[in-house]
Amino acid sequence: MEYRIEKFIVNGYEATVIIPSEPNGEWLWKTEFFYAFDKAEKSLCEKGFLRAYFGISDKYGSPEAVKLMYGFYLEMMKRYPFLNEKCGIIGFSRGGLYAFNYTLAHPETVKKAYFDAPVLDLRTWPRRGEEYGENGLYEQVLKEYGFKSEKEYLNYGGYPVENFDRYFLLNLPTLLIAGDSDKTVAFRKNSLKMIDYCKKNGAPLTYYVKVGVDHHPHSLGNDKDTVKELTVYSSEIKGSDENHTAVLANDEKYIVDFFIV
Repeated sequence: MEYRIEKFIVNGYEATVIIPSEPNGEWLWKTEFFYAFDKAEKSLCEKGFLRAYFGISDKYGSPEAVKLMYGFYLEMMKRYPFLNEKCGIIGFSRGGLYAFNYTLAHPETVKKAYFDAPVLDLRTWPRRGEEYGENGLYEQVLKEYGFKSEKEYLNYGGYPVENFDRYFLLNLPTLLIAGDSDKTVAFRKNSLKMIDYCKKNGAPLTYYVKVGVDHHPHSLGNDKDTVKELTVYSSEIKGSDENHTAVLANDEKYIVDFFIV
């Protein structure tokens, strides 16, 4: 596949865009970890999807981050007039905070959303303790959000898990993929809360839960040369749930199909 990479600065932060040789107007905006576990994104780029990243790390999806993201969106519309006005937004891990909060603020700019092992509650990650190797991240969160105390941090009321009502009223096609043994971003306190909300409220959600899988590897298909199949339960497999699992080919096609259909 032929493509070119362009880099430019928007409001002091670097943007990276991968443009396929024959763009089809569709585009993917990955909010963090641009090149990580990106087999599905590469496959979509081969089909004409432009790939974009805006490097505002360590802002944790804060209100300021959302403002910067909208500025980047406007720049994308100006620079690449062939693009659809709505993107497919992708949030891996802490990138889920950016993708969720931006979509909630600017749903008119998002066509579909894909969350992968996302942080949906900043009270569950970053973890505190020397053993986790996440020193200083909690302090970054407090500074970025302007929290003056632990109480403000705990009672913020604006984390994604507290905004599912507003988000799912958007009726936006949403894909969630996560491992149920995630030791970094606790599955039951983040991804499972989204799944349970949708089941209880009849909200639309496409999900794949990888049984026995940790935070990494993200996505599907990146390690399919060594792991051919996964044990899962999914909204797409009739009768499957936490107690009734199924076997699924470890293939990025499920993500590709989500964005194409």
